[in-house]
Amino acid sequence: MNVAVLSDVHDNIWNLQKAIKLIKGNVKAIIFCGDMCAPSTTAILAKANLPTYLCLGNVNEDHIAMYQKGGKKFTWFALSQQYGDIKLGGRKIAFCHYPKLAELLAKTEEHDAVFYGHNHLVSNTKVGKTILVNPGCVCGFNGDKTIPPTFANYNTETNSVEIIKIEQPNKYK
Repeated sequence: MNVAVLSDVHDNIWNLQKAIKLIKGNVKAIIFCGDMCAPSTTAILAKANLPTYLCLGNVNEDHIAMYQKGGKKFTWFALSQQYGDIKLGGRKIAFCHYPKLAELLAKTEEHDAVFYGHNHLVSNTKVGKTILVNPGCVCGFNGDKTIPPTFANYNTETNSVEIIKIEQPNKYK
């Protein structure tokens, strides 16, 4: 089973739309690791029409409207819960927004995979038997630097991740 893992859209709806086009037909579910930002972005993610598991990050507005625009295929994990804990494709998966929490979850080795976001930096490591992955960011920036927008494709059969670059058109052609 393939699962798309996204994080840190920061309202870049153009890159999110491109990611959804890449995802459609290739994955069975989506995990989102926080910082979607506005409820309108949630509505765009909902167009993927896939089971979607989400946690909130530190930059999200109007949680109630985000919940409403997500629809019935969205499963939310509230800030008070700290992280999501699900089973997909026979794998136990945890996901959160913050790197430190993700690292602590991976160290328990209670999960096959732990995903996180927040710092916008792609990372794919292993802690014991657990893979620990930051899919990077959909938004394509880190502070004042432009970086490649990315997300991850998680294969539950092999318990492995491929980082997918979201192509950006050249605005100056």
